[in-house]
Amino acid sequence: MNQEELIDALFKEFDRNGDGVLSRGEFRELVRYLLGEHGIKTSSKIFEKFDANHDNAISRDELVELIIEYQL
Repeated sequence: MNQEELIDALFKEFDRNGDGVLSRGEFRELVRYLLGEHGIKTSSKIFEKFDANHDNAISRDELVELIIEYQL
């Protein structure tokens, strides 16, 4: 599985309501999955940093930036 496929799979899995963006709750679940429980403490900071358009949601493109920066 290449990086694009991984991102698409993660996004699809954690976009529980299928609206095309990750809400704060969905994002928190993704961070917990990737980083474990200790990542939850920083999920709000990460969310704010990568919510580039400040719409209170993480788009697929914003998730790509997060994964690239953090090398997840």
